[in-house]
Amino acid sequence: MPYYISPPPQNPLMRVLAAIFVALALTGAFMIGMAALVVVAGLALVAGLVLWARIAWIRRGLRKQGMDPLTGQRSDEATSTGEVIEAEYTVISKRKD
Repeated sequence: MPYYISPPPQNPLMRVLAAIFVALALTGAFMIGMAALVVVAGLALVAGLVLWARIAWIRRGLRKQGMDPLTGQRSDEATSTGEVIEAEYTVISKRKD
């Protein structure tokens, strides 16, 4: 025989009321859980947007300084502004003055 801390009610009306109470309690717990999930998801979304904006801001600053945001090295644009110019040429005529 099972041992109950509080045995189930014997009265049929009390059983129906207990079932309704349990259903309402489970529904309330579900709703509170869903509200908590929405709040946590919203906070995670805001944190993700803030992190994305911060990374974009840092990359923008690095590009302004002439750095490649992924490698941290000077980009080709920054090194091409130096003093050395590389070019290919073809001699058209050898004229002596």
